[in-house]
Amino acid sequence: MTKKNILIVEDEPFLGLNIKQKIESFGFHVIAVVPSGDEAFQIVSEKVPDLILMDINLEGSLDGIETAESLRDQFSVPVLFLTGFLDETSKQRINQNPSYAYLMKPFSTDQLKEAVSGFMA
Repeated sequence: MTKKNILIVEDEPFLGLNIKQKIESFGFHVIAVVPSGDEAFQIVSEKVPDLILMDINLEGSLDGIETAESLRDQFSVPVLFLTGFLDETSKQRINQNPSYAYLMKPFSTDQLKEAVSGFMA
């Protein structure tokens, strides 16, 4: 069985590394950890992941939801948003798409594993 590929888009380097270590401990492969939507596009165009873990607040001009919408249009990759703050507008934007879900920070390792595994079933 091949490992599922996951891209992490997180603008806080320490947190991105921490999430990467957890994801790999679950048996998945992390393609890359990048801080911006622009870099996410670059990675996804080279190797389309099975899932993207995306912070909503990112470096650069696009937020995580805008990045996810653009990536969805081109590549149809599901997105799990990892965020510490979610306003009603953002929540509605996420809930309108069945290939999106979100997990509020701080989350436990078990919560992360359960959320990611739900996409990989």
